[in-house]
Amino acid sequence: MATTTPTTPAAKMRTLGPGVLKSTDSTLARDFSADVTKVMLNPSNSSDDPVNFLDGSQEINVTSTWNLEATVMDDYTVGGINNWCMANAGKKVRMQFVPTKETGAMAYEFDATIQPIGIGGDVKAKNTQDISWPVSNLQSVPNNTIN
Repeated sequence: MATTTPTTPAAKMRTLGPGVLKSTDSTLARDFSADVTKVMLNPSNSSDDPVNFLDGSQEINVTSTWNLEATVMDDYTVGGINNWCMANAGKKVRMQFVPTKETGAMAYEFDATIQPIGIGGDVKAKNTQDISWPVSNLQSVPNNTIN
């Protein structure tokens, strides 16, 4: 009778950070990692009503669109994130999101369309702004292939 040796499952990586969020576009390169307090690639899924066929089968069209959603700290300097987003609104940039730098983790590359973000908030406070940028060409890659 053959014996089997139980295998130990790989450790799961469940904590976001330390990681990287940056634009890798040659003319608009910027590292957002030190500005971001929350970040996610968020899908929006929708489906049409099913089409029923005489043979009993169905066809359902399902589509997914993605957004880069993040919360960033205001930066009122000339080159700060608020002004950078305003100056580059509407431009599509190649980006990388590395949720954790741990060995064996996944990373994500995608194109994002920059949109302006808010400026200001409560007086004598470190204010945050929310980003929601449309994403296309999303790909997952091992983080050891990211520069």
